This record gives sequence, structure tokens and C-alpha cells, in this order.
Amino acid sequence: MNRWKLAPAVLVAFTVLTAGGCDNGLVDANKNPNAPTDVGPEFLMPQALRAAVQQTFGGGMLSHTMIWPQHGVELQYPDEEQGNVRPGTMQGYWDGYYAGPLADVQVVIDKGVELARPNVEAAGRVWQAYIFHLVTDLWGDVPYSQALQASTGNTTPAYDAQKDVYAGLLTALAEAQGKFNASGTGFGSGDILYANDFVKWRRFANSLRMRLAMRMADVDAAKAQAEFAAAFNAGGFQSNADNTMLEWPGLPYGNPIFGNWQGRDDHGISQTMIDTLKSWADPRLELYAEPAAQDGQYRGLQNGVAVPPLSIAWYSRIGNFWRRDGEKTPTALLTYSEVLFLEAEAAQRGWISGNPAQLYEQGIRASMNQYDAWSPANGPADAEIDAYIAQPRVQYNAATALQQIQFQEWIGFYMNGNEAWANWRRTGVPHLTPGPDLALSRIPVRFMYPDLEQSLNKTNLDAAVARQSGGLDLITPVWWQKN
Repeated sequence: MNRWKLAPAVLVAFTVLTAGGCDNGLVDANKNPNAPTDVGPEFLMPQALRAAVQQTFGGGMLSHTMIWPQHGVELQYPDEEQGNVRPGTMQGYWDGYYAGPLADVQVVIDKGVELARPNVEAAGRVWQAYIFHLVTDLWGDVPYSQALQASTGNTTPAYDAQKDVYAGLLTALAEAQGKFNASGTGFGSGDILYANDFVKWRRFANSLRMRLAMRMADVDAAKAQAEFAAAFNAGGFQSNADNTMLEWPGLPYGNPIFGNWQGRDDHGISQTMIDTLKSWADPRLELYAEPAAQDGQYRGLQNGVAVPPLSIAWYSRIGNFWRRDGEKTPTALLTYSEVLFLEAEAAQRGWISGNPAQLYEQGIRASMNQYDAWSPANGPADAEIDAYIAQPRVQYNAATALQQIQFQEWIGFYMNGNEAWANWRRTGVPHLTPGPDLALSRIPVRFMYPDLEQSLNKTNLDAAVARQSGGLDLITPVWWQKN
């Protein structure tokens, strides 16, 4: 949690320079006239945006969140496939959120308030809510209300119950969406997400609020319904043009999977996903996967296998839209298709007005078209989409509607491992079979708390673990999971 440590050499220099009662001009001599003493939000916001996305959608994180919902598979390093997670990896993810983008975006928020720039403050709060919802969905109870206070001396913050974190995030999003002014001051060139289009920022806030509200459906249905309806009425995404897509200009800021391909390139496609796409005649197959190098066939590897039965050349890799050709491929954080599926589920539950069958079909179409602006050659043609939707088992059936909606969400979340994993944990759709070499009693459903929290913030961590009946393992469900 943002615990800064000085290296020994720095401590020695600091001691020398501060010894005695007179600085003899040394303080002024050691000031760098070219170093900024204050950084504006237009510089910190892109840093906070990129850092969070690079961590969440990079090959390291996807080695966990993409394989456990059986979208992807580790072809060469099967530790996570077997449930053997490195403590240092968990520490890196934890620090990578708290000491990086969360700390930076808090400064953005503070600057927005200080400079009386509501759009800056509101965008910062929305982005902070986005990051915190990732963190709490990964770990459960986490520092929230007392987080990011190391500069004021609080290096051992209490852990908030996940229920309370969600309540805080929903409130923050509701308040932030009301602060946006379409003609107000923004970030200049620093808004690399929506280019100071604060109508879209508002829709992002409301759409994220719908996601969080639906996540609570099985543990607090009344609040979930109220929050969802309020966000829906305030206005979420209206088309794929509203999608929260972080675009990459090219190296050194390239799509994280492209960077992974240049280095390790050890991710393939799960047998579950490949078999699903093939058996359902899903035209996204050619976008999602590459044929196996050995024979040109689409073939996935079973998850939870310690040693692949064949050479990795026999298995499909992640589609080249993200890998070989993916330097500038945008990263989809929250999409119109997801919002449509959420609205279809809400309408089916009776939370909002609307035709759930129509919303469901629109969600499928939006999912298949969401990359058209970047990959029209690989995206499904209209005739292919029509043929897919016309299949009897794809057509909306009120008796099995929730399962149909959630199944289509699972397919559409491809390359968004966090959401695929989270929504599978919430719904249990589709039914996933653990692999034969999984060393756990179930497919993992949470991240473990990092070791440093166990040593440096033990009292608060112990209270969180006791409250959740677990958390130092991978198999204790988080608050909103009832499956």
C-alpha cells in the first residue's frame, strides 16, 4: 500500500545533508531547476490510465484471470493452471494498483478540487472507482476508506468489507456523473480515453454503475435493483462509439498482449472456448484465435493440464489481432455489448422497462461489431451474424433467458479476463469442469492477499480474513459470489 522505502545510499545522503544547524547553501545547490515540483492532472491522468490497463490486461494478469474462466490457457508455464500461484506475483499486482495508478489518480482528484475543475475531479473519481472495483473483485475486502494515506502517516489502513467498498463506489459514481459539464475544462491532450468528451465520461460512469449493481444481484437484490435503475435512467452507453476503449499509439505504448507476444508468447486458447465457438458456428472464431501452426486447425488445450499432450504448435494461439498485429489494437474495458446484456438481464428480472429479447439480440450484434473500426476484415459480416442469431439455441427463450444472456456475456468478454472471471463467479455460467491436474478443490475464485500485508498490516488483514472466513487461499468466495 504505497509504503515508500529509501535505499541505504539515499539515507546516507539525506543524513549528511541534514546534519548540523546550517545548510551552507547545500539545499539550494541540490535543487534541480529543471525538475517539476508540481505535476498537473493532464500529465498524471494518462499515466494512471495506462498503468492500470497495462497491469489488468497484460500477459501476467491474464495468466490468471483469463485461464480460470477458461478463455485462455498457459501452453508452457502451467503453474496457474494447477492453482500454484506465486506469492511474489500477488504482491506485484497489489502494489501495482495501490502504489501506482490509485495513488496517481487520487492526486488528479485533489487537483480537480483545488483548481475548481469539476470535469477533472469527476473523471478522476470515475477512473478511481474503476480501479478499486478491479481490486475488490480480485481480493474481496480491501483497504478503501483509509487507503492512499501513507503521506499523512497511515501505513496500516483498515480493510473495508467488500459490501462497504461497493457502496462507496456506487455513491462515488453517482456523484461523479452529476459533475460532468460537456463544455467545461478538461485535460487537454491528457485524456487518452475519451478526448475530453464528458458526455461519454458520464455514460461510462453510469454503465460502470450498472455493472457493479448487477454484481450484487444475489446478495442485496433490493439495493442492486435501485442502483441499476438509477444508473439506467441516468443514461449508459448508446452505441459502440461510447465503448471504453483505451487506444494505443504504438511503442513504447503498445497493447499489452502485443508486448507479451514479443517476449514470452506462451498463451493459447482454451479448449472450452474453441469448442464452444466451433460447435455454435460462431463467426468470431477467426478473430479470437489463430489456427494451430502444425496443421492449420483450430484446436484448444484443456485447462488444468500440467503437461500438454502435444507440442504447442498443435494448439491455437490468441488471435493475431491482439498478438502479432496488435501493437495499436485497443483494449476494451467496458463495452456497449456488455451494457446491453446487463440491461437484458435487468429487464428479464423486472428491474427496468424494456424488451429483454431485443436487448439480448442487440448485445450479440454489438459484441460481434465492436472491433469493426480496427479489424473489418476479421470481424463477422452481417450475414454471418444473422445466421448465428437465427440458430434455435441462440434465439431468446424466456424459460432459460438468464443463462442465455450470461453465456453470451462469457463469450463476449474474450480478452477481458477480469470480467469473464468475475461474471462466471457470479453466475456459474457456463458450467466449467476443473482440469485433471488442478491441485485445488475448485477452480480459483479469488486472489490471495500478498505476503507483505501479512507482515506489515497483520492486525487489519487478520480481521478481514476472519470476516470473510478466508482470503489467504484461492478458493474462498468473495462477498457477492453465491455459486
